Amino acid sequence: MNRADKQIVLTTIHENTEIDSYQSDDSVTFQVIGGKLKLRTRKKSIILHEGQFFSLHKNTNYNLSTKEETVFLLTILNGSKQQ
Repeated sequence: MNRADKQIVLTTIHENTEIDSYQSDDSVTFQVIGGKLKLRTRKKSIILHEGQFFSLHKNTNYNLSTKEETVFLLTILNGSKQQ
């Protein structure tokens, strides 16, 4: 799904992958479809399992990592369109 105010992206990352220090200008939600996803912010570190989700406010720095192949939905809400 791709609209001006929302994007939903099905994402697969390979085992032993790290995505370092990313910051979105928009609010984002991660929903794990398969595998496990470790998400770190300055204040919190959590592991999301299959079926779990977690949302971050806009302008939040985060890192992602996984020890196994992981599939998740990434939902991006455009901050300028939110009410």
